Amino acid sequence: MKIKSIEPTPSPHSMKINVTEELTASETYNYAKKDGLEDVPDYVQSLFNINGITNIYRVADFFTIARHPRTPWEEILKEVRDSIGVDDSFTEITSESSSYTEDHAFGEIQVFVQMFRGIPMQVKVEDGAEDEKRFGLPERFINANMEAAPASPNIIMERKWVEQDVRYGDLETVGNEVVEELSAVYDEQRLATLVKQAFSSEEPDLDYETEDIPIEVLDDPDWRVRYAALDRLDPTFAHIKLLDKALDDERSSIRRLAAMYLGYIEEPEVLPYIYKALRDPAANVRRTAGDCLSDLGYKEAIPEMIKSLKDDNRIVRWRAAMFLYELGDESAIPALEEAVNDPEFEVSMQVKMALKRIQEGQEAKGSIWQQMSEAFEQKD
Repeated sequence: MKIKSIEPTPSPHSMKINVTEELTASETYNYAKKDGLEDVPDYVQSLFNINGITNIYRVADFFTIARHPRTPWEEILKEVRDSIGVDDSFTEITSESSSYTEDHAFGEIQVFVQMFRGIPMQVKVEDGAEDEKRFGLPERFINANMEAAPASPNIIMERKWVEQDVRYGDLETVGNEVVEELSAVYDEQRLATLVKQAFSSEEPDLDYETEDIPIEVLDDPDWRVRYAALDRLDPTFAHIKLLDKALDDERSSIRRLAAMYLGYIEEPEVLPYIYKALRDPAANVRRTAGDCLSDLGYKEAIPEMIKSLKDDNRIVRWRAAMFLYELGDESAIPALEEAVNDPEFEVSMQVKMALKRIQEGQEAKGSIWQQMSEAFEQKD
């Protein structure tokens, strides 16, 4: 098995390694270093001997590697190439410039909420390294869990961590934001309903019934009321004016939610509103807007993502470079050439990969998820 090429994924902490050896359609393997290395293939053992690799997912004709966020890619990828070897067609993408330090982290935070029968118990946030923080919830959540506990013969075994959307920032800020948002969405009435459902034989209804909301609710002085109302929305194009108003909210959590909703509306007419989110003062809103543009896959967004190559936040620049790798055309070449020496290794690498694809006349690849879907369809 040899490496044919290396590609980015939707996370700056993982890379897709395309290889010459293909598995059968039914084969998938997920290896984690913490699970031990007994009975794993030799190449997996070899890869886990590389400092910084924490997880390997193998399927079809590629595998992805996840890294410890404080270990630089320039070190990991060199050792991966040396360990596996490269195919004759492999072209190396390197970056001379890197401002990497030992304390470097790309700001991507995994969020988990511990749940018991639909009732939140606590929040956990991780940065992909050893660092994690846990956050308690207000007293009404504790009371609701105590009331629901007799419904289970073993609450310890039944509770589970539910992964949420990725956030960006530091652990303390993100953790507190998630606690505040849960507090806004789960009021006394909703918790009381979930406690009753806990004693039912039916699966608990984890979501509020979606509903339309009057645009005036976004004028409520309490941000919790505004957030909880928006959280219950099932967004369609008919809600554009409401979402546009939400993009002007003083609370970044509400603006981020509005940007995320815009990505659900698969109409090109939403693009000007996502562009508005792409210019938001908060980096997490801008990154969410970039994710939406990638998911929607409209090439009309290329000029706006070209502008984002100059964003002052590295995670937004990285998202822009990856979008141009996925969907960019020759119009992006001047801006990519200007950004090729970005001080962040991850950004510089995505820029160089986008340039290589476009300059060699390769067609746009689409998002990593589209590529994976197409690969599986071809195997079928």
